[in-house]
Amino acid sequence: MVKEIKIKYETKPGELKFRSIPIFKYQESLAKEIEYGNITRKKCLELLEQMLMIRTFEEMLVEIIAGIYKPLPGFKYIGPTHLSIGQEATIAGSISAIGSGDYITSSHRGHGDAISKGYNVIKSIRTDKLKELLKKREKYILTIGESYNEIDQRDILEEKTLKIHLYRMIAELFGKADGYCRGVGGGMHIADFELGHLGANAIVGGHMGIATGAAISCRYQRNGKLVLCLAGDGAYGNGIAHESMNLATMAQFKNRLMEIKYGVPVIFGIVNNGYAMTGQELGEITGLDFLARRGAAYDIDEMNAEIIDGMNVLAVMDAVKRANSLIKKGKGPVLLEFMTYRYKGHSLSDPLSYRDHSELEIWQEKDPIKTFTIELLKTDFPKEQGGKITKEDIKNLKDRVYSRNAEMAKFAAEASLPTPDTLLSFVFSEKKPDELPEKFSHTKTLKPIPQYKRDDKGQINTRFAIREALIEEMKRDGRIVLFGEDIAEHGGAFGVTNDLLGLFGRDRVFNTSISESGIVGTAIGMAMTGMVPVAEIMFDDFILMAMDQIGNQAAKWSYMSGGQISLPMVIRTTIGGGRGYAGQHSQSLEAITTHMPGLIVIAPSNANDAKGLLKSAIRENNPVIFFEHQLIYSSLAKVPDEEYLIPIGKASVIREGSDITIICWSNIVNESLKASEVLDKEGISAEIIDIRTLIPLDIETIINSVKKTGRVIVTSQEVTQGSFAAEIITQIQETAFDYLDAPILRLCAPNGIPPSANNLEKLFLPDAEKIVRIIKNLFISGRGQ
Repeated sequence: MVKEIKIKYETKPGELKFRSIPIFKYQESLAKEIEYGNITRKKCLELLEQMLMIRTFEEMLVEIIAGIYKPLPGFKYIGPTHLSIGQEATIAGSISAIGSGDYITSSHRGHGDAISKGYNVIKSIRTDKLKELLKKREKYILTIGESYNEIDQRDILEEKTLKIHLYRMIAELFGKADGYCRGVGGGMHIADFELGHLGANAIVGGHMGIATGAAISCRYQRNGKLVLCLAGDGAYGNGIAHESMNLATMAQFKNRLMEIKYGVPVIFGIVNNGYAMTGQELGEITGLDFLARRGAAYDIDEMNAEIIDGMNVLAVMDAVKRANSLIKKGKGPVLLEFMTYRYKGHSLSDPLSYRDHSELEIWQEKDPIKTFTIELLKTDFPKEQGGKITKEDIKNLKDRVYSRNAEMAKFAAEASLPTPDTLLSFVFSEKKPDELPEKFSHTKTLKPIPQYKRDDKGQINTRFAIREALIEEMKRDGRIVLFGEDIAEHGGAFGVTNDLLGLFGRDRVFNTSISESGIVGTAIGMAMTGMVPVAEIMFDDFILMAMDQIGNQAAKWSYMSGGQISLPMVIRTTIGGGRGYAGQHSQSLEAITTHMPGLIVIAPSNANDAKGLLKSAIRENNPVIFFEHQLIYSSLAKVPDEEYLIPIGKASVIREGSDITIICWSNIVNESLKASEVLDKEGISAEIIDIRTLIPLDIETIINSVKKTGRVIVTSQEVTQGSFAAEIITQIQETAFDYLDAPILRLCAPNGIPPSANNLEKLFLPDAEKIVRIIKNLFISGRGQ
């Protein structure tokens, strides 16, 4: 579809050549690093302190579970225990090598990542910023027996902020309200969005699409930031890993199709501890010796892949610094494989029956804390930096780390639990949308905006109405970016996004690979980092490919983060049916998304509503799934030329009636209108409610109509079993049973698969004729009287 690039090949014999991938390239000693001026005594002690903090934190959990943690005798811990003991060098080295303003995404084994990210921000930000951070977190200072003093020296400020950081980490594990995520996220979902930690993720690999999206966001905003995505070796066998890396390496980011030639600034870190869970990467569940070989599958530069000794904190830091340098030159993404080892099992319930004990002994000889401590003790540091590090220095550091952890654990154990009234807080974000930054307001278009001509009744079709909504919102807000399969030159499968590439350019309107999960994950990462993505999934049948990202990521992060983050994003998709496209292109799956709290679900029936609701959806601070029925694209409705919005969560009474209420949405609204005209001739007055928004549902408008008519039919194109129609019926029964004069009727598709044959598809789908028949039968039976 890119006319500038001709697809052609000469069929001459030859061979493809691949670049070599460096393996264990770093062979420097600490003494040499000191000599080169690459590291200082202070930095070395900070690296050691981070590793000790991570291990002390996790050994605390081991001892609590065993009932032998002396600072908290008798304390009962309830929660997951996925530990990274043995992997501390990979964590501390990699996060120490990125900037304080850079982002990380993390896995379920992410305690250390969170500790290290907070530690490095605290140690590296300016003193005025450190004071500002401490002031923001002042409510926790008194809780941990400290006080805020403006004149405190830097080291005292750092220590107080570190204590708060550790306290909130432990409080989150203990399910306490002072935890980073108010106790509702727990150990597998710790996040501190203020400091650039975009969340640990309990879905293996689930954060990789988020990392890609956050990095594309950094690229678009040109803010100089990067994303470090740390994921275990097992995650790189997941489909989202492939989709995320494939999206991040798309050639259009580097070949000047877009305004700037700059690779996506993300480092994909394979934290290879040898085991996915119990499955062994080497010799069992992959066909590779090193997973970094997969870099060759994604771009010609092989993602600048490299294999690193993940037990050597200096080797890790060196590799990430070099990756950082490549990214700053626009040569991202980078794939780094850190060869490390976890001493414990998948969790503390894992008996390790699949491992040979001698293997553990081999790796413990390379223990990152032990080997780095030995290196520190034998190295001569410059006198101006403090001179030689002694065993007493190491002991004092270990004692300080243990004491700090024990002290904060006691405070966390005594902290308050979340109150019952907060059970459902932040399922939907309660944050107000960010004020539109000046640099993104009223953006310019690359050419004049086309005017879509109305007919003499002021009507345009739904296709144009949706396009107008997108153009108006993109003009208003430069943070809005559109992407998906074939939406650029082709304008999408149904021509909705025609003209947009020409108006806004490829930086804001771009095609993706066929990667539904990656598309949605990318949208989430962009929304987390200041963008307003509008992603398109061609058919709603295909959202099943992305359900983890929709249901476990987009729907949950406001709640799991304790309200730290909002996700202003829209996923546009289409409902089929009536076009002979059969079982995998004709389903109505909106009910699936309504079963995932945290999502707003919209399904308009006409051009006017489609435009007004889409504009509202784009301005919404929560994730929206926007279902567009393919059969309404060409239908006409009056659409004002001037700016307007339609409120989300407000149903429309599109026809007044007195005998029966028809509740419907999407294209079935149009079938219901046809049915009501026939029913009128039979002396049956039907009131029609187009709910427009499934979540939140305007039950008040529905109940008011039920009170008036006493009879109800709920009709939709979805199949009967598990339908959203059933949810509406339940809510009516629960709140308006006394007003019913007859059983509630339901007309959906039968519990089968949409057929391709025209006669069978007509039989399968609800339509005006079937609506008339079922309502007439109600009245003929006498129950409608």
